[in-house]
Amino acid sequence: MPTSPLPAFFDPAKALPSSLAAWRQAFAALPPDRSRPVELWCDRGELPPVVEAVRIPHPADGRVRQLAVLYLAALVNNVLCTRGAGRVSVVSDSDETAGELAAALERTLFRRLDSFSNMSLAFLFSLTRQVFGTNFVLDADRKHALSLRDRLRPQASGSRRPAAPPGPARPGTVLAVNIGQHLTSLALVRLDPTGGYDVAGLVRRDTWPAGGRQCLPAAWDGIFAEARAFAAASGRPVDAVGVSIAATTLAGVVHPVPEFGLFADCPPEEIDTANVLLRQACGRAFPGLPLAVVNDGEAQARFAFHHSHPPATGAALSGDMLSLRLGACPAVHCLDARGRPVEGLHEYGWLVTRYAPSKAAGSLFSTTRLYLSHYGVAAAAHDLGLLEHYRLPIEAAIPFFHDALVRNGNPAGLDAARVYALLGAHLGMLAHELDRNRPLAAIRLLGSTANKIDAEVFVAMQRGFSGFADRHCLPLGDIRLDLLEDTSSIAGLVGAAQAALAHQAPVDATG
Repeated sequence: MPTSPLPAFFDPAKALPSSLAAWRQAFAALPPDRSRPVELWCDRGELPPVVEAVRIPHPADGRVRQLAVLYLAALVNNVLCTRGAGRVSVVSDSDETAGELAAALERTLFRRLDSFSNMSLAFLFSLTRQVFGTNFVLDADRKHALSLRDRLRPQASGSRRPAAPPGPARPGTVLAVNIGQHLTSLALVRLDPTGGYDVAGLVRRDTWPAGGRQCLPAAWDGIFAEARAFAAASGRPVDAVGVSIAATTLAGVVHPVPEFGLFADCPPEEIDTANVLLRQACGRAFPGLPLAVVNDGEAQARFAFHHSHPPATGAALSGDMLSLRLGACPAVHCLDARGRPVEGLHEYGWLVTRYAPSKAAGSLFSTTRLYLSHYGVAAAAHDLGLLEHYRLPIEAAIPFFHDALVRNGNPAGLDAARVYALLGAHLGMLAHELDRNRPLAAIRLLGSTANKIDAEVFVAMQRGFSGFADRHCLPLGDIRLDLLEDTSSIAGLVGAAQAALAHQAPVDATG
C-alpha cells in the first residue's frame, strides 16, 4: 500500500528552515499514515498542567529522528521558560517509544546545558528548583500524565465567573525603586484619582557599590537607606513602597537563582533568606508602610496596560497584552485581557525561536535574548553582514543605523530599514510562540532614548513583523502594535507604584 510523502522539511537534500514557526508547520503537516502522536504533559504543581500535543514521523531513523527529538526539546524548553514546569512526562501510542523519547530528550537537554541554545539551561533548571521545590524531571510515566489529564477536565468543563477588571490603583505617593542588573532608579511617584501619574526626583545609582560583590541581599540596606534619605529630602509623605526587580518574582516573592544575575555572588544562606532580608531592610527604612515587590517586566507591563496610546479606557482587551522593553536583557511580560499577570515564569530571554547551529558557540538554537535587547541592532546587523560591511564596533550600531534610517534616501538608510525589519521579525517569532497558546491582542513597545526606539524605528519594525507573519502565513494580523515613546526610564517605577497602591490588600514591609 503506498504511503504519503513526508513534508519537504524532512528532505535531506533541502536546507532546514531556521524559524521554529516553520518547524511547527512542518510537524503539523505530517500525514497520519507516516506519523505517530506524542504528548508532553507538563506538571506545574498547584497551577493547571500544560500539554503539548504533536505528531512526529514514524518510522523515524537517523536524521529524521534527530529532528523530532530536537523539536520536542525546543517545546520543552519553551514551556519551562514561559509557563514553568517541575516535571514533563512523555506519552505516545507506545510506552516503548515514549521511554526512548524521554531518554533522548534527557540526553539532549541535560548534556547540553550550555549549548542547547545561546542561553544556559542551568538557569532554567535552577529556577525550577526555586519555584517548584524539586529538580526538573523528564520521564515517560503514563499514569502521571493521565492524572494531569484528569485535573484538566474539570477545569475545562467547569464554569468560571469572570473576574472584574483591576481598575486604576488608589491615589497616593509611592517611593518606587527599580533594581536593574547595573543601575538602580529611585523616584517618588504620585498617582492621582483619575489614573494619571507624576514622577518626581528621579535619581539613578549603581546597583553595586564600588568593589562590592554582586549579591542583592547584601545591598538591600544600602539601597533602602538611600531611598529613605531621598524621601526625607523631598518633604513629601509616602504612602507605600514599590520595588521592581530584574529577577523572577511571582506573587510578591523573589525567586533568586544562585550564580546568575543579581544573585551571582550570593552564598546559600543569602539566597535562602533573600525575601526575608528584603522585607527587613524595607521595614527598617520605612516602618509600617506597605511594600509591593514585582518583576521589572511586570512593572513595565502594568504601566503599558494603563498608559498606552491612545490612552487605555480600562476596558478589557480581546486577548493578552505583551509588553517589551529592549534593555540589557529583554524586559518582556504578559498581562491578561484585564491587566492581570498571566500565570508563568515569564523568562522570555530563554525562549528558542530559531534553529541556528553555531560552530563558534556549539549551540543548536538561538533565543530572543540578543535580538530583543539593547544588543539587537548589532546582532541583526551582524546577521545581515552589515557590521563588517560598515566596519562598525558593536557599540556604534545603534547610533549609526538609527541616523541612517532617519536620513533615508541613501544606501545606508535602506540597510538600516533591513536591520530594524529583522528586529520586527524576531518580535513576530516571539508573538507567534505566545499567541498559539494564549491569543495576543496587543503588543506595546516601550520606547527608549538610549536605544533610539522611536517612531521611525517602530514603523520599520512593524514592517518586519508583518513580513514575517505573511511569509509563514501566521494569523498575527489582528494583534495591535503600539509604541509608548520615551517611557522606558519611568515605566518600571510607575508600574511598581501601581502595584503598591493596587486595590488588593498590600503586604506590610515589617510583616
